[in-house]
Amino acid sequence: MEIQVADFNGADAVFKGSHADSWAEVADALGALRLHLKESDQSNKVGAPIWDAVGNNAAISTELVASGWEATVVIGSPFEFLGKHVDFVKAGVVLEVQFSNYPFLLNNLLRCELFYKGRLELAGSPVEAGIIVAKAKMFDASNSTLHYEQAVSQVSALIDYDLFSVPIRLVGLFESYAPTVPVVWTRYGSRRYSRTIAERRETTAAISTGTTLASRARIVID
Repeated sequence: MEIQVADFNGADAVFKGSHADSWAEVADALGALRLHLKESDQSNKVGAPIWDAVGNNAAISTELVASGWEATVVIGSPFEFLGKHVDFVKAGVVLEVQFSNYPFLLNNLLRCELFYKGRLELAGSPVEAGIIVAKAKMFDASNSTLHYEQAVSQVSALIDYDLFSVPIRLVGLFESYAPTVPVVWTRYGSRRYSRTIAERRETTAAISTGTTLASRARIVID
């Protein structure tokens, strides 16, 4: 997949300097991903291809763990009230994959800020920076799902008012507009919430622009 980034609180310098190796691993892992899509269950577009959060999340995990990132790292004391674990950690960098509803972005930011200010050690190193991964707006998804462009606007506003100081890199996952794009197409046991795979196949899709500049991409599975 293709990626775009937006940096806040000096994240650009951090990921070119002390955490350049960690970022290189993340960029390679995300760039190697094949787009995962599934059937929509929304009444006005049942069966249409939409973003597969489960499939994309699992693919990201496979790539990052292979590069030495630790997954589902327990938060523990003194910040256990913020949740059970973070998605991924390596050498002081926390990485959260955020394919849920948009309010969860603020939770990710708050946790990273407290870890950073509290010098919390995760996987043996104090937290020094955060990476948050979101899908691009071009991909249709479940209702209220966060997209990268929205995340950039939200974090920009929060930084403008000095609410956060932790170095944060937002990463957006995009795909080319092209007649044949490699994808993984999955049908689950039931369209809503199921993780049981009924069918999964590697195929291609035609991805084209929508009818207006603000619309989602038009995706047709082969």
